[in-house]
Amino acid sequence: MATINYSLTPVSTEITGGDKLWRANVQTNGTVDADALAQKLADKTKQDKSLAVYFLNALNEELEKQILAGYRVNLGQLSTGFAIKGAFLSADDRFDPARHQLVATIRTLDPLKSALDNVSPENVLVALACSVYSLMDNVTKELNCVTGTNEIHVQGVNLGIDTGNADEHVRFLDAQGFVKATAAVTASDAQTITCHLETALEAGVYTLEVSCRNGNRESLAPAVATLKNVVVKAA
Repeated sequence: MATINYSLTPVSTEITGGDKLWRANVQTNGTVDADALAQKLADKTKQDKSLAVYFLNALNEELEKQILAGYRVNLGQLSTGFAIKGAFLSADDRFDPARHQLVATIRTLDPLKSALDNVSPENVLVALACSVYSLMDNVTKELNCVTGTNEIHVQGVNLGIDTGNADEHVRFLDAQGFVKATAAVTASDAQTITCHLETALEAGVYTLEVSCRNGNRESLAPAVATLKNVVVKAA
């Protein structure tokens, strides 16, 4: 059975009331389109692919017909249904296309449901763990200290950053976890990131956050590491 992966993204503390919670984003292993599915059916039944294509097209047309007629369709392992998105203002409030949306839903049935109960998704960040153990101001040679826009070295493990990816970065967070600045990266390998702040930060104590894939293009989500108590001094 193929592995099902997920990554975690933080939920806004404004939504959770201050609690640090994370939301799982499940990552698929790709898409099997109608043509590929038809080929698989043809291979399994030893029939011509054109027959499988005809059957799938007919099934899709009939599915749409029955769903639009208001029926729930039971496909053996999957069952369709309906849901309405959007809040209603009172018990006699009417459906308003400007506020509501009718959507079709799919529910898993046995044996697929039971099979999914035995699958344990894996957090892709666990296998791609990175860490930061120090930061050095290259001008003053101070450890875990940044002065103005001096060039700095971040030292750690699995730190390779691809600056072409918007979700790979070096950032400075305040005590509440809000991003105060993103550093410009000029060089990077697995052990060292060379970067600098393009605009000096207000003096204070920050958390350094590194998000990277270390060149692992098979990972859909970057790993994240932090270094706390980084002292920023005025230029």
